[in-house]
Amino acid sequence: MEEFVVTKLDKLFEVDGIFTVHYFEFGKNYAFSGEKHNFWEIVYADKGEMEFCTGGEWQSLSPGSVVFHRPMEFHNLRANGIVAPNAAVVTFECRSEAMNYFDDKVCPLNNEEKKLLGKIIAESKKAFTTILDDPYTKCLTKRGNIAAEQLMGIYLEELLLSLYLRAGDEKPVLLHRNSSAAEETIKFMDENVDKRLCIEDIAKGVMKSESELKRLFKAETGVGVMTYFRNMKINYAKQMLREKNKNITEIAMNLGYNDIHHFSKQFKAITGMSPREYADSIKSRLDDNV
Repeated sequence: MEEFVVTKLDKLFEVDGIFTVHYFEFGKNYAFSGEKHNFWEIVYADKGEMEFCTGGEWQSLSPGSVVFHRPMEFHNLRANGIVAPNAAVVTFECRSEAMNYFDDKVCPLNNEEKKLLGKIIAESKKAFTTILDDPYTKCLTKRGNIAAEQLMGIYLEELLLSLYLRAGDEKPVLLHRNSSAAEETIKFMDENVDKRLCIEDIAKGVMKSESELKRLFKAETGVGVMTYFRNMKINYAKQMLREKNKNITEIAMNLGYNDIHHFSKQFKAITGMSPREYADSIKSRLDDNV
């Protein structure tokens, strides 16, 4: 009887370990003095434009893009002095030869790649107890969730593969696919974040019934439409507080709140701090150099 012969699978990328996972909410004047280390780093501009420096030259990192820093490359990071940005940073060990492709690369992420990065952040919270916004983190403390650890590696390898495979493709398929119900709804909410919208308004805006919208949105995002909209408003409020161009009353009005007390109550329910407490906290932790 003929025996089966296993076919070993070759791998382009093998992530051997994670050093740090961060998600930062920077002030508009944030500036990092720079560092270098013997492992790879990716910096993702989630909200707001940032600037990075390698080799003495400052370059723009637009929202939705990642920059790769190779091992032992000295690099700096700063906000542009206008917008208070959010950024995700992942440092990892990968000795695969294919990583040479990412040397000094800046890559815009498509929607699926952004989801992968979001999954990496989400799994890191399950895998480690270390807080994401501590810039002094040198070692991650494990929870003992091995599945979450493995998923982080898988998602990071998938992200690297996705970026590598669409290299040179001027029209990646995923960038031009039809938007999902959730994506259309999020776009509509973002464009109308300054308004007081109810579920009926949002459903009409994306031309769906309320029941259909609730079902599709929850299935794709895991949260309800109005919960997402409230969180979006508060995230914008946090950004404006970090930019320090408006007072709390002005921010509330800009986000469609007629009642400052309702705004403050909602802000605290979501962040655990009042707007004033959040504004005071960022003075000491966001505008300092790391």
